[in-house]
Amino acid sequence: MTDHITTLKDQKTKADQQGFFLTLEDIAPGLRNYIRQRLRSAERRRLIPPDFYAPEDVIDDVLLTVYERFDEMPDDAKALRIKLFQLANKRLDEIIAQEAWHRRAVRLEDILEEEMKMMDEIPQMTVDADGEIVLVEDLDDAEIEPPEPKVILLEDSFEDEILEVVGVDRARVKEDEGRRALLAHLYDRLPEQSRILLDLRTRGRLTVEEIAYVQEISVEQVKETLDRIGTEFRQWLE
Repeated sequence: MTDHITTLKDQKTKADQQGFFLTLEDIAPGLRNYIRQRLRSAERRRLIPPDFYAPEDVIDDVLLTVYERFDEMPDDAKALRIKLFQLANKRLDEIIAQEAWHRRAVRLEDILEEEMKMMDEIPQMTVDADGEIVLVEDLDDAEIEPPEPKVILLEDSFEDEILEVVGVDRARVKEDEGRRALLAHLYDRLPEQSRILLDLRTRGRLTVEEIAYVQEISVEQVKETLDRIGTEFRQWLE
């Protein structure tokens, strides 16, 4: 089987950018899912606007960086995999920091004033017992029912990956929507850096040692953090 680095060098020489990108993704098969998950997490935490940043754009930025600076990249597939995740983290951190700057640049008073204007312009409507859309003011109080609370769950495959890593029986959680909702809540409330470690272990499909290299911390710190996450998740989900 041809070595990945040899293949990349050949593709670079031939200016085969598409083939080069495919080889890079073969080296880091969890990169795409990891980037997608970090963007989703940032959206859930309202750090970035929903559906504004496409995972494919971030992936292309990372792969293009390696393509254009290939002479500066590690000459080893395992080390290059680490570099890919480091570049992905750098780009994702830039996006989140940029959005934070934009939020600070807009005065809160201006935002609230604009929201109040919008609320005044939108008629309050609902659905009556016959399924017809009507103004709330036209309904009797007895006809008005509070909306069902929206339950936000994690993606099925991501749930499976988390449950495997934290050591919780899959069947026990998957058959209970309440536990699935709790799993999503536990994930969302993780501190930022702890959640990134979990994302790298699950979506990124990296080993503990690789995660330590990507984040430039000790293997012991990675193990301790993942163990702590597992303990907390098991406490609530079992």
